[in-house]
Amino acid sequence: MNRKIGKYIPFGIIMIIFGSLLFFLSGIDQFIRPFTQPILMGSSKGKDIMFFVLFGLTIILSTIGDYDKAYDWFKKLSIPEILKNKDFYLKLSLILLLFTAIAGLVVELYLRNSLGLDWNTILVIMNPSETSTSILHSHIYKGIFGMILGIFLSYIPSGIHTGSSLSAYTPNIISILFILIPIIYIIMILSMQRRKAAPRIFLAITSTLGIIGLIDGGLFATPTIGGIYGILILMYNEEIFNGISDYITEKEKRPLIKSQLKHEFAEIKSVFSSNAKEKGKSVKKYLKI
Repeated sequence: MNRKIGKYIPFGIIMIIFGSLLFFLSGIDQFIRPFTQPILMGSSKGKDIMFFVLFGLTIILSTIGDYDKAYDWFKKLSIPEILKNKDFYLKLSLILLLFTAIAGLVVELYLRNSLGLDWNTILVIMNPSETSTSILHSHIYKGIFGMILGIFLSYIPSGIHTGSSLSAYTPNIISILFILIPIIYIIMILSMQRRKAAPRIFLAITSTLGIIGLIDGGLFATPTIGGIYGILILMYNEEIFNGISDYITEKEKRPLIKSQLKHEFAEIKSVFSSNAKEKGKSVKKYLKI
């Protein structure tokens, strides 16, 4: 097995096992909550489990392109060249992530209008179990996700709120929109193929956050924002992430890589430190437009 692949897969499996332990054992999540709370918007047992399991799975799936046979097969497909470009999938995932989050917000507004409620009302459903949704923290997709979980899982710990009670009130279109979430995830996986360690792991984290945010929180949730900004950061700073990877793995090139990283950081610094007249030029240079 390729050494590079061999490092990712065990790490991914460990993350999945840890997430599974959180599901079956109570109390462990209390120890990791201080670490996950800032990035998961308050965190909960359910989101902690999703984060570790999904992150582990994402890391494992990111290695598909590292297998030469799989990569060669993909490159030989009779599809437009742009569909073989991982950066295309990175941009597409950002567009679809934004679209799905905004669409969820529109459905939230439609739901309140159909129920005769003000747009800023927190909708609370009490039967069969308590769940809520609001514009600022939407569970509109979570209701569908919870319903799917209920089909496949006969036991769900009491500390995990699936939001399935909300599914009875959501319009049918939300079920169609929900299909976009696994599609976005697949596109995110495609965008990670054959990337170096630092950008791959960073993108795996931000992609996981983005998916969790769509399901539990919506457009304004911290995980969703983390996913959006994570993709943007990688789009415009991949050289830095690649440099960090090279600095760790290629010891003989460290002086050259260090100077290149200094140049990249100086370029970013110029965006924030330049005066008003020069700031526009600096931003255009940084964004490569």
